[in-house]
Amino acid sequence: MTVQVDKPAPLRIGVVIDSFFQPRWVRKSLENALATNLCTMVLVAKVSSEKKSGGSLLYKFYERIDRRLFVSDALEPVNIADLFEPALVKHGSEQINEADLDLVINFASRELNAKLASAAKHGVWFYSFGDAPGVNEVMNLVPITVSSLRALKDGDEHVIYQSVSPTLSRFSVRLNNNSLYWKSASFVARGLMNTCERQNVNHSSAVATKPGNAAMSKMLLKLSGRAAGRAVEKLSTYEQWVLAYRINQSEFKYLIPPNDRFWADPFPVKAGGKYYIFFEEYLNSAGRAHLSVVEVDQNGITGGPTEVLKLDCHLSYPFVFEWQGEWYMIPETGEKNVVELYRAVEFPFKWKHEKVLLEANRPLDATLIEVDGVWWMYVNVQEEGVAVNWDELHLYYADSPLGPWKPHARNPVVSDVRSARPAGRLFWSKNVLYRPSQDSSLRYGYGTTISKVTKLSPSEYNETEVLKIVPDWDRDIIGVHTVNLLEEITVIDCLTKRSRFRSSTLGPPKRSLDLPFVG
Repeated sequence: MTVQVDKPAPLRIGVVIDSFFQPRWVRKSLENALATNLCTMVLVAKVSSEKKSGGSLLYKFYERIDRRLFVSDALEPVNIADLFEPALVKHGSEQINEADLDLVINFASRELNAKLASAAKHGVWFYSFGDAPGVNEVMNLVPITVSSLRALKDGDEHVIYQSVSPTLSRFSVRLNNNSLYWKSASFVARGLMNTCERQNVNHSSAVATKPGNAAMSKMLLKLSGRAAGRAVEKLSTYEQWVLAYRINQSEFKYLIPPNDRFWADPFPVKAGGKYYIFFEEYLNSAGRAHLSVVEVDQNGITGGPTEVLKLDCHLSYPFVFEWQGEWYMIPETGEKNVVELYRAVEFPFKWKHEKVLLEANRPLDATLIEVDGVWWMYVNVQEEGVAVNWDELHLYYADSPLGPWKPHARNPVVSDVRSARPAGRLFWSKNVLYRPSQDSSLRYGYGTTISKVTKLSPSEYNETEVLKIVPDWDRDIIGVHTVNLLEEITVIDCLTKRSRFRSSTLGPPKRSLDLPFVG
């Protein structure tokens, strides 16, 4: 006998706006919510718009320059009236209490929240950006920008969904906020997937306000000094990714490429008693990378580097693994909007395209692991309109690495620039599963976070940070964004800042990279 499970009725939603012309990101937020089929818009309350202070003269001056130099398509006004048909349109918020609503979403004044909180079963949801979002983050070099969707019900304010994004610009608030708004457009839809779940967060809910003339004067001086310092830095130094590895607890050895390229994303493999390291080899003249391999022992390189895969797109992150007696590789091919699988026809030098595993928006750094007979794929997927793909980790599962791959119910399972993007193979220690991830908060590839996976199922996921690896052992090392352990070999990459006028010798990585909880 087949048991018929009834789907829950769509939530009855009321939306509060002050105009039918809204920023493009607001329209996208409503479109995403409707696409879930978890809600229906039954009432639109159009309220009077409130005149907002334009801020100090210096802030207006900065805003005008910022607007001229940087485009923000997220803030472009568009008509949203068509999204509400056939919902009732009411002028003012007085009748919203009589509509028997499950939820009110307020895109108008924050001051209305207290009045709307009792108008629906789940209270009122609202974005909390304030009058000047991003100003403090950009002007004071705060490395992360926190965005959230909040709820107010029975006097209790809590977070429905929160994301931690990188502060993308050291100069433009508008450029940073463009990604902030586009990212936030997904929050209502994500919140609808589980309206009762609350996240525990430590970030303040204070509303950002526009700085006065005195504060703005100091900020503009900071921007001027920052621009001058950046110009001097570019003239005197250049950056280069290099590799470092160790075997059997020996001292780390650096593998430093020629000055016209960099080496990054190392993946070690042991085959036939030999150690190989696959890596991204980026040529400055080409503006893109191919994949190469070197053979190493305790004393250094014994063979290579040898090019193993080159396509008409940028390649990186060569995730190499063995399955059923054959070697496979998943290179990062995000430019093609696919995750592809390659099979070795002559290991380690020749690889053949096997199949497309996944189609997504700029998928990055796909990382596989088998747990209790189920294969899991960790991969970053870029949200529409967002400038960088550093902070949205998606999870998929399948019966084999060949797929088909099904999405996790809670995607993205991590939305945090400090721990989302994969940074190497997952590994086991004392029956605990650990996941390396990138921390690109201070800069791209700044550090590596090691997290303990505590829940892993098609409907649940949770991980807890246990260790942060930061580039603190040498003044010329400013990043470390891949860590791979394989039996007795440990391999990392390091972002170096090299002087154009003096030679330098890199100090060895700290022994803390032995990861003391492993063993």
